[in-house]
Amino acid sequence: LVLRTRRYDEPIIHIRQGTAILRNLELKHVSNGHDIWNGNAAVQIQPSNISDEQSMLSFSGPKAILEHVAISSATGRGIVNIDGGQMTVRNCYVHDCAATGIYVGGQESRAYIERTDVVRNGNGNNTHRRGIARGHSGVYLEQGHARIVDCNISLNCLTGVSAVSPDNAILDLERSELVSNGSFQLEMPAVGTPAHSRSSAVNNTFSAIGLPRSRSGLAKED
Repeated sequence: LVLRTRRYDEPIIHIRQGTAILRNLELKHVSNGHDIWNGNAAVQIQPSNISDEQSMLSFSGPKAILEHVAISSATGRGIVNIDGGQMTVRNCYVHDCAATGIYVGGQESRAYIERTDVVRNGNGNNTHRRGIARGHSGVYLEQGHARIVDCNISLNCLTGVSAVSPDNAILDLERSELVSNGSFQLEMPAVGTPAHSRSSAVNNTFSAIGLPRSRSGLAKED
């Protein structure tokens, strides 16, 4: 699927409710604009606004399952999961996005990422001089809970993986390679914060140089 639109900040797929299952696809995204929180992404997982009458106790966020999907965005992010969305990403290839490869935000958001390549993201929009500037990470966890297992997160412009909120960014990173990212390979919440005490990084490989091993089976070997 290729989306090339003159509309501003338009994702290829926007999941607002229910469960969406995406398998065996290649998604190529190009959209005008630079709002990478509200639409300038290949896949946007974000619920519709909840009315005042709706109880948060009964609210169930949208869910997305992506398997064997290759995703790129010439103008924005690859996957955005915010405001209580839930996603499972397996054997996927998130590559060459202008901004962040995978972004998770909102304290109730959940992400499980396994055997996935997140590579060469964050180098900016090369299609329009007023687009997104370079300087973004492979995976950026602003808030929520992300578990990353047996992944290759490498060659991204800024960090490989960043977990930001000192209170609500809970990261579990296991058996993954973070190699040749532009600044830090891994950025965890600061030591002593609640988020740091609830996060973990076990049996991973971090290196400022080198060639990582592909996990998804979809990535072209560089």
